[in-house]
Amino acid sequence: MQRSIDSEIPIRVVITDDHSLFADGLEQIINQISGFRVVAKVNNGRELLQILNGMQPDLILLDINMPEMDGLESAMMIKRKFNKLKIIFVSTHFEAGYKNFIRENNIEGFIAKNITAVELKEVLKQVMSGIKVLVTPTELQSNIRQAPETDFMKMHKLTKTEIEIIQLIAEGYSTKLIADKRGLSHLTVESHRKNIFRKLHAKNMADVVAFAVVQGIYKK
Repeated sequence: MQRSIDSEIPIRVVITDDHSLFADGLEQIINQISGFRVVAKVNNGRELLQILNGMQPDLILLDINMPEMDGLESAMMIKRKFNKLKIIFVSTHFEAGYKNFIRENNIEGFIAKNITAVELKEVLKQVMSGIKVLVTPTELQSNIRQAPETDFMKMHKLTKTEIEIIQLIAEGYSTKLIADKRGLSHLTVESHRKNIFRKLHAKNMADVVAFAVVQGIYKK
């Protein structure tokens, strides 16, 4: 049975994205929204179709660009088999052909990956209320310039190496020790540190450590 936004039972959400850090951040935000609960995360369309045979979610957040089976192909197959299941596409860019595809295949929405937590909450509620929503990266630009950047958005900007260096910084490693441990030059580590401070808008080392603790990069 398809749940509505007014149901006392949480709306079940499945996240399909091959970027694990993004998916984890998305899960964290959605689980903080009253009435919504992430029940599964998968890496591609093939895995998504497999789990749909054993569970009945209400909403799928579906990355368009994925290995093995992308979001477009997955969406067509899902809508043929589970026509009441709601789908929101998620992507870093919006191509001209997406709008026609969304309309022709009865897709409920599209959001850009740089959407804020506040905007995401509003989109989810609108979609589950029967409203179709299209929020492209271009349409978000003015809001992004005005709104403060969330920790989730900052996390998505970091590279794997930068996250590893943040962990070492939080553990008290100096630049020299990080360079030795990672097999990098002193200048390379310094460059990574500068990028980390810039991306996190950190004023000092304490800001970096606090971010690492909150995001689970470093556990005391």
